[in-house]
Amino acid sequence: MKKFKAIAGWLHLWIGLVTGIIVVIVSITGCIQVFDEELFNLFHRDLVKVEKTGSTKPVSELLAIAQKAVGKKKPVTDIKISEDNYSYVFTASKANKKQDIGLSYFSQFKYQEDIYVNQYTGKVLGIIDTRYEFFNVMEQLHRQLLLVKPVGSVIVGTAVLLFLLMMITGFILWLPKNYKQFKQRVTIKWGAKWKRVNYDTHNSFGFFVLPIAIIIAITGLVWAFKWWETGVFKMLGSSGKVSLVRTVPAIATADTTGKNTVDVIYANLRQQIGDNYKVIGFNLPGKKSNVVMAFTYVKNTTDSWNNMSYYYFDSRTGKMFDKLEHQNKPLALKWRNSNKYIHTGRIFGWPTQILAFLAALVCASLPITGFLIWWGKRNKKKPAGKRLQVSLN
Repeated sequence: MKKFKAIAGWLHLWIGLVTGIIVVIVSITGCIQVFDEELFNLFHRDLVKVEKTGSTKPVSELLAIAQKAVGKKKPVTDIKISEDNYSYVFTASKANKKQDIGLSYFSQFKYQEDIYVNQYTGKVLGIIDTRYEFFNVMEQLHRQLLLVKPVGSVIVGTAVLLFLLMMITGFILWLPKNYKQFKQRVTIKWGAKWKRVNYDTHNSFGFFVLPIAIIIAITGLVWAFKWWETGVFKMLGSSGKVSLVRTVPAIATADTTGKNTVDVIYANLRQQIGDNYKVIGFNLPGKKSNVVMAFTYVKNTTDSWNNMSYYYFDSRTGKMFDKLEHQNKPLALKWRNSNKYIHTGRIFGWPTQILAFLAALVCASLPITGFLIWWGKRNKKKPAGKRLQVSLN
């Protein structure tokens, strides 16, 4: 057992020293991610919140207004429709070609802008370049250290995977021999010297957040490694990642409307879901596709998962040709649609968000308190008698 703990101690120490800085960065930015939506809405209230003053204008008219605001060279690619008191958001985004992408995250996009429009008045409330927007920057720092995804996500993923191992070895080192030792390891002697307080803080806080921190790490690895995501899909009963790609059926030329069908699509979608939605999103088709994929988050959920459904429309006719509603999704896809909510604690609202925030904060402190413990032992002064004996020899 002593040898096993010695190996665990060696792994715990060196993993902590190697990954410490990355874990601190990922954890602190993770604290921000827990409440990013609430904070964004607070600081951008003039863009996000609107007063209901009548009926909403047609989506096609609002789309034209948003398009005019950014210019024809930046075609709108996505539409986000929220509840009555929230503005419509139109996104214009285009990725750079591979040869134009450098090492930085910011080099991945030619442009990426959100246009906020009051759906009742048609007024453009503002435009945000999301590449440099604070909360998006924090998310990209959290996910890939502001590097391009193939590089940054692997670095972060490897650090988190090692941190997962460090939590396991830390628990092995923490295991007490008896109740007295257990009591010591879950309490902090605030009146003791700072070295003891630091040691107790590392041990007790690390123990209490361990289950939540493990869940956060496991769910976070989904964005870092495809093999991890595929593995979870298989564990939950799917052979692999569930495909959401659809191909439109062939139609006769006479069936096409020859005009913008976004209003028809929106009307057809509202027939499906009524007013039971928090968010409706459209992924508008490019030049080579006629598929409009819409997704919805509903208000009244039927289970504890993040209730997300998919609807597929033909952009030529506005007719729905396929759908995948939440209740019919395989378990693996229900989990995947909820993974971010589990990761950030949003899955059960404020109580779990607070727990996730505190766990991330403790995770940020663990490499620091652990380093101070190691540094203190490394520079521990030897007793005077021992120093004298060494000098005589």
